[in-house]
Amino acid sequence: MCSRELAEYTGKQHKHVFRDIEKMLNDLSEDRSKFGHISKDSYGRAQKGYKLPKDLTFTLIAGYNVKLRKASRPVAGT
Repeated sequence: MCSRELAEYTGKQHKHVFRDIEKMLNDLSEDRSKFGHISKDSYGRAQKGYKLPKDLTFTLIAGYNVKLRKASRPVAGT
């Protein structure tokens, strides 16, 4: 999913999602250039963004939602 779609889906500004993706990729020691994406706006201007695979999309979105984060973590001792 691209960062602009994620911003729309989460109700956040793209610049904040962009920042969060960069932090997540840095924390995971992922090469950001592998996920860079350029799209065109309605005026034909190039807009920087990221295009994430499913696992990283879920990781990012889980960080925005405490209930989703809790559901995605295994409970110790089970």
